[in-house]
This record gives sequence, structure tokens and C-alpha cells, in this order.
Amino acid sequence: MKVYASVLFIIAAIAPSLPPFKFLLASSMVTHMLIQIPALVLAGYWLNAASKPVNTSLLLSLSCWLWILLASMFWMLPISVDKALIDANWDIFKIITLLLSGMLLKPAFAGPKILSLFFAGSSLMMLFSVGHFYQDSESRLCNSYLLASQQTTGLGLMLLAAALLLFALYKIRHDIFEPN
Repeated sequence: MKVYASVLFIIAAIAPSLPPFKFLLASSMVTHMLIQIPALVLAGYWLNAASKPVNTSLLLSLSCWLWILLASMFWMLPISVDKALIDANWDIFKIITLLLSGMLLKPAFAGPKILSLFFAGSSLMMLFSVGHFYQDSESRLCNSYLLASQQTTGLGLMLLAAALLLFALYKIRHDIFEPN
């Protein structure tokens, strides 16, 4: 049953990139950056979540974290979002890289906890900073979206960073005080 749910979620995450639904991405930067991109990462994670727990080496965990960080940095750039909206090849590249990023989350978190804490913290700071930049910018950064959509997306990115920070703090507290 989990496999079917994962496949359905992957289809739902990819659907806005398909021609009949492309208007969903074209109409709002919020849909593109706050719904589809996280959904693709989650779909990749759930695709890999059913696999056996891995005992990851430092090098493998580090390489997974570097991929995740670089891919997320790339897809937060306004030019990358614009190109994915305009060019089907870029959109396919977006789907593949973000699904792969989600699949690499499990081995990344299976590595040393201090490494996970460093990269998760760096990712949250990057998410918050980019959100602040999008919201505070007086000019359009993405040519495909209106300034109001960009500013709403910036606020959403900062709220997402805050929500993920609260979840991370809860998870750290849970892991420290309830190790079983």
C-alpha cells in the first residue's frame, strides 16, 4: 500500500509540469516554489523511505548533503525557476534533481548527527535568507512572475523555514530526551 501512495504522490508532484496543468506553475510563484518543489523532494524521500535503514559512512553522508544543498541552492535561483517554467528540458531536469535530492535525504540523515545538524541548519538559514530577499526586493527577480507573487513566495519561504526549524528543534529534543 505504501508503494501505491508513493507513486500517487510522485504523480501529483509532477502533474503541474505537464502541459494540461502547466498554468498552475505559470500563474503563481507560490505554487512553483512552495508546493511543487517541496512536493518533489518529499516524493523522492517517500520513494526511498521504504528501503532498509542504511549505515552510512561519513563520506557518503557528506556527498549526499552536498548534493542536497547544491540542488536546493540551484532551484532557489530566480533564473532557474524562470528556465524551468519556459523550457521543458529544464523542467525535466528540475524534477529529476529534486526527486534525487529527496531520495538522498535518508542516507544523509543516517550519517553523523553533527553533520546532519550543520547541513540542516545551513539549509534553513539559506531558505530564510532567500525568502527574505524575495520578499524585500523592490524589483522582479523572476521574469515569469509578478512582484506581488514573488513577495508572497518570500514570506512563504520564511514561514517554511520557521516551521522546519520548529520541527527540527522538536526532533532534536525528542532524540535527546527519549533515545528509544
